[in-house]
Amino acid sequence: MKNPGKILLVNPDWQGIRRQKQAQFKRIWQPLDLANAAALLEEKHFTVRILDNNVERVPPESLGILAEGYDKVFVTSTPYDRWQCPSLDIGFFFDTVRQIPPERLYLMGAHVTERPQTILQKTRARAAILGEPEQTILELALRDLGLHVPEEIPGIAFFKGSRMITTPARENLPNLDALPFPAYHLLPMDRYFYEFMGNDFAILETSRGCPYRCSFCYLGMYGKVFRRKSLSRVLEEMVWVKTQYHVKNIYFMDLEFGLDRDYLLSLCKELTHRDMGIQWCCQTRVTDVDEEVLKWMKTAGCSLIHFGVESGSDRILKQTGKGIKVSDCAKAIAMTRAAGIRTAVFMNFGFPGETKVDMEDTIKLAVRLTPSYASFHLIVPFPGTKIALDANIDSANLPSHLYPHYNKEHDLALLKRMLRKAYCRFYLRPQVLRDFAARNRGHYLNKVKLFFRLLTG
Repeated sequence: MKNPGKILLVNPDWQGIRRQKQAQFKRIWQPLDLANAAALLEEKHFTVRILDNNVERVPPESLGILAEGYDKVFVTSTPYDRWQCPSLDIGFFFDTVRQIPPERLYLMGAHVTERPQTILQKTRARAAILGEPEQTILELALRDLGLHVPEEIPGIAFFKGSRMITTPARENLPNLDALPFPAYHLLPMDRYFYEFMGNDFAILETSRGCPYRCSFCYLGMYGKVFRRKSLSRVLEEMVWVKTQYHVKNIYFMDLEFGLDRDYLLSLCKELTHRDMGIQWCCQTRVTDVDEEVLKWMKTAGCSLIHFGVESGSDRILKQTGKGIKVSDCAKAIAMTRAAGIRTAVFMNFGFPGETKVDMEDTIKLAVRLTPSYASFHLIVPFPGTKIALDANIDSANLPSHLYPHYNKEHDLALLKRMLRKAYCRFYLRPQVLRDFAARNRGHYLNKVKLFFRLLTG
């Protein structure tokens, strides 16, 4: 079949997030959504390149020259592992897109989904993709061939003269099994790692979406419906990524990996039976685990679970709508530790109505729970979340590149003092320092760098 064209998919270099008022993780992980889109495009015989500039670091001035060799260029502000927690200063995104001719330029990501008019006005890109991008990328590649963007393509926004057109929303892919295996052959797979697991690393997914509506959680990229891959498909992907790319460590990026208990048990039992020699980690709610589930997760290769503990105050937890209590968190961490699985907890400061006493309780809880790792952040009222709505944040008044870095109900100096205090109180304990150094010695320096960046951010 004739080659229908050449497509460039770009994940920008995120160095710019260092300018933010609070630090965010800038991990070297595969842009899974771009790899999915590339695989769909290759099935239709497009020539595709993924430029993961978070790894390759092509200078901005060279991107324009590179883009000249492609018919269409798609740039994301938010790769898959950041759909839920978008970057807060996307100056790096505009540094990238300004190098690319607007008539070839298509944009996507959480920021684009929430503020298409502002970003299209600044970039004059041909179209903005709203929400889950893979199917829309394919349709734009196949059908946007003439002078005008086809208005029948769902899930996009674009300018027609001085008027912005927003087409009807695209249904999120109901059958995730319909996605081909991600085009990881287009990525430098030997460059990706997770400092808490090691090299030979990849991210995969078993599901998308979440039925919960926490006030601080951004779900605009996932849609409202929880969807999952079949058990057989997940197992096939694990075998494939191990065989083709020698992957030994997998992070399942699902929002709620343990939501379906029967599914999780079936997966763990099958992995135990197959004894694949893969270590994996996930993130899930503290109320999703019990002793039987954790036993099977351990035997199936789970080495780390990320839990959203959020706060040490039941009053604050209640107002988030998350539906958990401090006692639930303590029980889950204790059971997970007893099962021999490491834990990482996410804790936050700056919730509406939160007092300094509440923040102190959060630090005390993190120390008392003794998880393997703790990550402390400032709550962000990102456009599209309930907390932003309650704070009356009008995204139209925000600069095109800049988003709220914290809840301005609170004093930033106090919040940052609490962050530093939390990291010091948690990590600068003798036992924690010994454990921190002992695990994954090859990535000890990366862990130290991460700690000091968060401490000084």
